[in-house]
Amino acid sequence: MRHISSQIVGDNLKGEIAPFSVTIPSGGEEIKGAPLVFIPHLVDKVVQLLDGNERTGRLTWHKGFIPANEIWLKIGGDKGGGTFKMTFQIVNVATPNSVHNTCVFSCFAAGDSVTNLHVALDRFKDQVEHLHGMKWRQYTVKVFICGDYEFLSKMYGLSGASGCYPCLYCKIPSDQMATPLSVRGHATERSLEDMCTDHQCYISSGSIRKDAQKFFNCISVPIFDIPVSQVCPPGLHIMLGIFTKMFHLLEALCCQLDLELASHTTDFDSSNFSKYSQALQRLPLLQGDLKTAQHSQQVLQQVATYVALVHGEKNPLAVDLLKQSAAKKKSVKALDAEVAKCTATVRRGYSEKEGPFVKTLDNALQSFGVQRQQYFGGAFIGNHVHKALKVPNIQTLCTSISKMALEKLPHRSGEVAGQVSKFITAFSLYGTCHNICDQNFIDAAQAHALDQAIQEFMAFFRDTYPEATVPIKMHLLEDHTVQWANTNHVGFGLLGEQGAESIHAKFNRLGLAFAPIKDHVQNLMCTVREHLLSIEPQLVAAIPPPAKRLVLKDIGC
Repeated sequence: MRHISSQIVGDNLKGEIAPFSVTIPSGGEEIKGAPLVFIPHLVDKVVQLLDGNERTGRLTWHKGFIPANEIWLKIGGDKGGGTFKMTFQIVNVATPNSVHNTCVFSCFAAGDSVTNLHVALDRFKDQVEHLHGMKWRQYTVKVFICGDYEFLSKMYGLSGASGCYPCLYCKIPSDQMATPLSVRGHATERSLEDMCTDHQCYISSGSIRKDAQKFFNCISVPIFDIPVSQVCPPGLHIMLGIFTKMFHLLEALCCQLDLELASHTTDFDSSNFSKYSQALQRLPLLQGDLKTAQHSQQVLQQVATYVALVHGEKNPLAVDLLKQSAAKKKSVKALDAEVAKCTATVRRGYSEKEGPFVKTLDNALQSFGVQRQQYFGGAFIGNHVHKALKVPNIQTLCTSISKMALEKLPHRSGEVAGQVSKFITAFSLYGTCHNICDQNFIDAAQAHALDQAIQEFMAFFRDTYPEATVPIKMHLLEDHTVQWANTNHVGFGLLGEQGAESIHAKFNRLGLAFAPIKDHVQNLMCTVREHLLSIEPQLVAAIPPPAKRLVLKDIGC
């Protein structure tokens, strides 16, 4: 086994204690040593896996969707299970998002702040640039970047979704995203050159955080010089975010009906439920405000830490940024207290006899096997959203409200049925968008169908819910999804962030096996080494396909 490990991994794996920025209990950050394990010769590892996949006959060009003279390489990152993992995947295999095709080339036990990403990834900048356009055999390597939106914003030096110019792909102001694309047209596209220029202007102006909007929120330099046009929109998080937003609108309707019911019945404590309902409606808004404030505070702290590392702790800019961070920390603390208060009210104020309209939503979800991660937070997972957007399940979810209205509020049943009908239409239109986007490959006809579906959904959404906001995820769907499909002929399934996120469970299992190793660097080294052995193409090719599940009809029952 050691001989095999030496052949596959060799000396192309290093471990060390590196200076990372970590959050301390008081809320600030400090520089502290944490384990970092990485593949120093990234290009060699990519070539090794390409060679192995070629020898085992695993390379494919997916029926011509990938040009015959190209090899596609997807690079992405995600934090989970206590470590951040930077990965690459060769797309020219049958199942590119498989954990058996996901190679972790940098892993560290700290948060994924901008400072920490630079500490871990700056060493790969030249190698990634070399990979993009590199020749392997007669093929040209094309590099794509993937990840959730927060990660992508950090990789390209933007303030994030809360900035005045939040979009990674264009320079649209956040207050214009609510205007239909057909009215405002596409905004000016971003480019690496523009982003670097805007960042230099931001630095020259004194790096004043509140003035970031003057420089299109380019507060840091891109970590890798991969064109923005080769950054895959975070499809998984786009789909989750939009579905959750619409579900919250449906939930708000149920809260209103429950409050009305409370004024006509003694079935439950109306004053108690009123507090619960108000808290339930306020909680997502407060959580959004808290997340925005926390992000701003973290960015201030991280930039201050970075400036202090480079120029010294007494640097005037570092001192000023620390003061701004301390002020922002107070507002975070106040918002956190409000969130805790609302959360406690929601947890305490709900029982089976209270809020029958809200309760019926959970019952409807459970009837087709969907369970929210936490009731008051409204979190879903990708597979559950896919299931919930099936036509029969949309009907089950929405009509459960009209059935309850017929029973509890018969005088309002007609009006409620009309509102429910609109939700059925909204979810159905969105389901069409989701089904096309979720595919691995999209041809010209499907791209046209997607364009029409998105236009219909967004027009219906704006007309039906004029008070609802249009967040960055809806903007990405409306403005950039069809562009992406037309340019690369792929959906979110092939080049999305699913593969990078699926690796966490594997690392958790491997980590348990090496738990007795107390040295943190050696522990992580053993975990990554075992992972690299498990993705060796010759070993992967020997894994038998999963057994077909038997259903009753297969055994004659």
